[in-house]
Amino acid sequence: MQLTVLGATGPIGRQVLRQALAAGHRVTVLVRDPARLPERGDARVTVVVGDAACAADVEEAARGSQALVCALGPGKDYRSALATRTAGPVLQAMAAAGVTRLVWLSALGSGDTVRRQSLFQAGASRLVMGALMADKGIADETVARSDRDWTIALPVMFADGPATGTYETIPLDGTRGRVGGRISRADVADFLLTAATGGGPWVRRRVVLTRR
Repeated sequence: MQLTVLGATGPIGRQVLRQALAAGHRVTVLVRDPARLPERGDARVTVVVGDAACAADVEEAARGSQALVCALGPGKDYRSALATRTAGPVLQAMAAAGVTRLVWLSALGSGDTVRRQSLFQAGASRLVMGALMADKGIADETVARSDRDWTIALPVMFADGPATGTYETIPLDGTRGRVGGRISRADVADFLLTAATGGGPWVRRRVVLTRR
């Protein structure tokens, strides 16, 4: 497939790109600084320099792709408004480029999903990342109200380590209660790529990701 990845120089976006190439896909990445992208010389990678908050830049990167994976993250800026700054432009750009499939990386604890976090992680989210999680929640609702074939990924706390393939995918609207634990960034990337290329049962659904 031809995929577009936003956030390809970040810790999860890098994993998505590497896994996509290993699976034989072609990838267009939108980055602000190509020097941070080790794969920039790979013939299967098309690099577009721009800003994910600019619809025209995202549209350029999305044209010709069959799916877009948004793996943008705020780094250590716990007051970041990146999610709300990019949600609208990404959706606008996808519509203009004719791309329907969107896999959107969020986090368990965004908006009202805090009700599904373990009590410990919910308390930590409110204390340290309250503004960030509120921003993510607004962006998630923007995506969910769109006419794209979206999937919103809601991983628990991140951990280092390789892809295991043994993580759980739990529908947010399911009957299970609070979810805790950790999940490796590589496993999160595996889900994002699998959802983008296979669709499966997760179209127009929010999915909690945690380690078994």
